[in-house]
Amino acid sequence: MLTSAAKKGADRTVPAKIGKYEIINEIGKGTTGDVYLSHDPYYGRDVAVKVYHPETNADTQAAKVARKMFFNEAHIVGMLQHPNILPIFDAGEEEGRHYVVMEHVQGARTLAAYCNPDALLRVADVIEITFKCAKALHYAHGRGLIHRDIKPSNVMLTPDNDVRIIDFGIALLKDADMSAIQGIAGSPSYMPPEQVQSMEITKTSDLYSLGAVMYEMLTGFRPFRANSLAKLLNQIVYATPPPIHSLRSDVPEELEEIVAGAMQKEPAARYASGAEFAAKLTRVYQSLTSKKNESIDESEHFSLLRRLNFFHDFAHSEIRELLSAGDWREYKPGNEIVREGELDDRFYVIVSGSCVVEASGVTVGGMETGNCFGESSYVSGTKRTATIKAQDSVTVLSVSATLLEQLSTECQLRFNKVFLRSLIRRLQGADDG
Repeated sequence: MLTSAAKKGADRTVPAKIGKYEIINEIGKGTTGDVYLSHDPYYGRDVAVKVYHPETNADTQAAKVARKMFFNEAHIVGMLQHPNILPIFDAGEEEGRHYVVMEHVQGARTLAAYCNPDALLRVADVIEITFKCAKALHYAHGRGLIHRDIKPSNVMLTPDNDVRIIDFGIALLKDADMSAIQGIAGSPSYMPPEQVQSMEITKTSDLYSLGAVMYEMLTGFRPFRANSLAKLLNQIVYATPPPIHSLRSDVPEELEEIVAGAMQKEPAARYASGAEFAAKLTRVYQSLTSKKNESIDESEHFSLLRRLNFFHDFAHSEIRELLSAGDWREYKPGNEIVREGELDDRFYVIVSGSCVVEASGVTVGGMETGNCFGESSYVSGTKRTATIKAQDSVTVLSVSATLLEQLSTECQLRFNKVFLRSLIRRLQGADDG
């Protein structure tokens, strides 16, 4: 029996190294490239390295499309920072080979594993997965990005039932030259009518595809099936999928209507945004589940907080205590979060986005995701000494000093320790500047 090292040596298709990344083994093959497991010694983490297939003739149309797809995905590096979108850490080119370096999630499976009539997920689980995908797409769409290839194999489910949308290789970036990839790109079974007809693609095109994925997760069957591509495309443009209840009896009528709403033939008839799609799902989810203390939104909020350095030392129960006691608020660019001279006894943690700090109308600093403020709340009756505004779209968790005192002793001590430690680091950074 060959050892793993011997197998690697015997398989000449697996490179020993890509850029600075030493390859451990191959973990996936795709139409545009192969994916390898590697270890990043600098950050001490396992990563997935996707190497695009080389073209023998660099002047062919196929080679030009492949290069365009690579630079398209590489351009997204650093653009998307969302818990339900697989992050891309690095990208490069070596000896004619293009590659991107992504997060590696041990034990994750794509949704394709749960699109079989004999291996279907619970209806509530399907709703929660689709909800997270819709919110992630809403985030991407807000940054001018359209995925164009939402399908079961491009959505990963982690061992702890979290979601990652992957493979933005053929995404459309608004107003970018690299988005002009010619021909039909994507997976026909999940394409909306406008995509198979080579018409304009919009954010509602992704929502149609997500609806098609949800249909398949609920039933185990694709919405449209045919023995030829021409017949399949004709069905997508003109036909109506079989009713979901005819394939699975425990699917609520209102959920079937939501899927139908996402899969309307006319883009204008679909949900206007991923957020609207998610809101529809929330209402059905709440009617299905018996959970009283945790909504689907709370589940997403918990997932966001758990990833912040601020909450790394918190127990899960302590994070949930803060969520129940605090307020989750979103601010648009330029909105004031706190105002100089006001009385406010709330502590704040920036969940996403960045802020500017102003004193007497002058900008004196800034704060990023994971930073905290509101230290004047430790002294009763103290007025704010600065105005803090949202620099871009900002989400914050705030909790009043009064409610904080009603939480468990362990949670209070943890919060105060981490808050003060973060405050000291921020002040030290200001002194260094």
